[in-house]
Amino acid sequence: MFIRKLAFSNFAVRKSRVALTVAAVALSVSLVVSVTSGYASLFEAAFRYLNQYMGSTDARISRTNDPIGIPEKVIEELRNDPAVRRADGRVDVPTFVPDSSPDVPPGTTKHIHLIGIERPGDRRVDRLPMESGQFFGQSSGDVAVIDQAVAAILHVKVGDNISLPYASKKLSLKVVGIVHKPAVLAVHMRTIYLPLQTLQTLIGKQEFVGEVMIDLVNQADPKLFSQRWQARLKQIDPLLILHLKSDIRSQMDGDLQGIKVLSYMGSAVSMVAAMFIIFSALSMGVSERQRSLAMLRAVGAFKEQIGALVVFEGFILAVLGLLVGVPLGWLWVEILAHWFNDVFTAGAVISFGGVLFGVAGTLLTALAASLLPAWTATRVSPLEAMAPLSHAPSGRAPIGWALIGMCLAGIDPFLLFGPVQRIIALLGIHDAPAAARAVKFYGHFGLGLAGMLFGFFLMAPMFVWVVERLVGPLAAMLFGIRFALLRQQLSSGLWRAAGAAAALMVGLAVLLVMQIAGHTLLGGWKLPDKFPDIFIGTSGLSPAEQRQLVATPGINDIMPITIASTSLGSLGGSPFAIAGSMLVPDATMFIGIDPDKSFRMMELDFREGNPVEAQERLKQGDWVIVTQEYRQLTGCKIGDSIKLGGHPFRIAGVIWSPGIDVMVGMYDMGDQFEQRTVSSVFGSVADSEKYFGAKPYIFAADLQSGLERVELIKRIKKQFNAEGLQVGDVREIKTRIQTGFLHLLRLMSVVAFAAMGVASLGVTNTIMAGVRTRRWQFGILRAIGVTRDQLVRLVLAEALLLGVVGCALGLGAGFIMGNDAIALTAVVTGYTPDRVVPWNVVAIGVGSILFIALAASIWPAVEVARSEPLSLLQAGRAST
Repeated sequence: MFIRKLAFSNFAVRKSRVALTVAAVALSVSLVVSVTSGYASLFEAAFRYLNQYMGSTDARISRTNDPIGIPEKVIEELRNDPAVRRADGRVDVPTFVPDSSPDVPPGTTKHIHLIGIERPGDRRVDRLPMESGQFFGQSSGDVAVIDQAVAAILHVKVGDNISLPYASKKLSLKVVGIVHKPAVLAVHMRTIYLPLQTLQTLIGKQEFVGEVMIDLVNQADPKLFSQRWQARLKQIDPLLILHLKSDIRSQMDGDLQGIKVLSYMGSAVSMVAAMFIIFSALSMGVSERQRSLAMLRAVGAFKEQIGALVVFEGFILAVLGLLVGVPLGWLWVEILAHWFNDVFTAGAVISFGGVLFGVAGTLLTALAASLLPAWTATRVSPLEAMAPLSHAPSGRAPIGWALIGMCLAGIDPFLLFGPVQRIIALLGIHDAPAAARAVKFYGHFGLGLAGMLFGFFLMAPMFVWVVERLVGPLAAMLFGIRFALLRQQLSSGLWRAAGAAAALMVGLAVLLVMQIAGHTLLGGWKLPDKFPDIFIGTSGLSPAEQRQLVATPGINDIMPITIASTSLGSLGGSPFAIAGSMLVPDATMFIGIDPDKSFRMMELDFREGNPVEAQERLKQGDWVIVTQEYRQLTGCKIGDSIKLGGHPFRIAGVIWSPGIDVMVGMYDMGDQFEQRTVSSVFGSVADSEKYFGAKPYIFAADLQSGLERVELIKRIKKQFNAEGLQVGDVREIKTRIQTGFLHLLRLMSVVAFAAMGVASLGVTNTIMAGVRTRRWQFGILRAIGVTRDQLVRLVLAEALLLGVVGCALGLGAGFIMGNDAIALTAVVTGYTPDRVVPWNVVAIGVGSILFIALAASIWPAVEVARSEPLSLLQAGRAST
């Protein structure tokens, strides 16, 4: 009972400090809730649209690596099944339309989906919200329904005509309706709906569909239906696959798990900052109540009770922050959903997992933050109640804590750069390289990152001690005050300053590690010296048109490329391989190339094997070249046998060639795949067609020397109708991909700046506590002639030193974590790019920390400067 009374009486005396600490906790919790709930709201909007798009579909049939390969006779058989209530066939093919928006360069095209539906039988689209017009009611005819994104690109409305391109053909369609999609989907899934037979005629695929959507009768057992029809589909065509509704939802959830995890990890950054702020506040309380705690010990309080008092105070601060932060986070999401209702079409959706994560994380961080102050409080001796009212601060450097911190911070570098594999081999563990990768991967996330942050936190007092002595004179000179006034102002409350500086550290460190790792990966993505000049993506060119493309004047050489999705095959038994199978997608991209032309047109960086032997083996068939990433995931090597899609292949070489990935960024490969792809293997075009039924739809071309690429691209687009294919310079493609990635980095950096905002409250708290404990000292200074302006400058100089400590900690932790992130990339992919440091972002981060520290000190500085000398002196030497 007395613990509760003491805690609340302490809060009543220090209202401002409690308010700032609770605000910091509440802000961090609100960020967790708002970020996770924001993602949940976007996901729900996507799911709701897809449910409208798919209706009540219980199952779906598709054909692997073939967007239009299901005979319509399958639909007839399904409709005769007593368990089937309805079966509808659809066709979904990609094409490109010219973007006539005024803010895009002339000749720009946008990727869209053409979806053919059988009306009036297929009523699933009736659930889509209509902006204007209505859906057509027949399976033939030159009519179309478009979404709002296509309407904006083509600048059309209901009643207008559009020219629909496909390959070398054009079809004029009348727009009879415009449907509305969530903006986040409409930008990436632009759609034109048209009658099924019209689209089949356009693409020359009569009596074939791309997918079949199935509704079962109420009493039907989906699993029994699946088992029966899986066997039947294998008889019709082994490449036909049936997906149940539960499988589709599970796959969608799996696709989004990585993003969900990132949202949790990103929002947790603010919680770490809040933990250091709680620690700082509790440390202040223990430091300022030395005499009070000693008196409690003198009248019979046990050490355990004193420690419990501090822990209880931390718990109450966390609970108060939760009571404010959870509703506040929900309010942020509601505001976003209201302002951007075209994006959050499902409204605001609370993430109960995010709320639970925020609540549990905050309580745990509050407990962790209270342990050291509680231990310090239990060490207070009853004799200190009889001691003088003040003690001169110790001038000794806190070396012990710094050494412990260095050991903790060294865990991650040791795991990633140390002799881990050699140690594992000495222990006699089988397959030491695979076990070492597993230890590095799990150790980095399980121990390394936490050790780094807490290690630098324990080193923070040493940073404070050093910065105060080295930078203090410069700060005093900058603000025009005597260094004697500034000396030991931070070290007099060493842990208090360390907590605030550590909170500042978190945001800067996270900003640096994201930016360094991101820019390093981009900087390491270099096109080989010998690489195709352009890639040409086709949408249904006939063999004759492909031959015509090869004969286009100005093209020196051209190579067809096929893309197929295969199962990943056996991963082996290593812990890292097992982990990889859970963390990454479950398929491999089989890239079919011409063995003769490919080695002439592009330079492949062989890490194992050589191009001469690899070329000969690819020509023999049943051989593949695997990427470094694939080798790291599976542990395979040259000569090993692997299975792709049930077919055995042998490995002819291991390469690293990031330049080939440009075509993945430009062409929508996902339309061709039923499985998500994790990595790439290179085989022959013949094997790709033989085993996976893949047809060339991408061509790599070398141009004649001196030819103007822009002019040739225009010529190709004009010759084959620009809308039927997409042509791009690989360097332009690379620039577009890099630009998009940089935009993503900037968006992710918002989390780091949010953590800095949380830390600003901790800095304000620390400065206020320092001012409060020195009111009598400030009164003496005012009495002997120090002006108000000088007091303000004194407090600002102290804040600057605190900001410098935060920058030093953040830079140290950020650069080390950045190097560790690059090393982790080498663990996963086997490739270590040269480190790239974006110094402009580093400067912005450092400037932000210094600005936050100075801005947070203005209020306390002005408050103490406005106080009269008498009121300051009345506080007494024991002022708290």
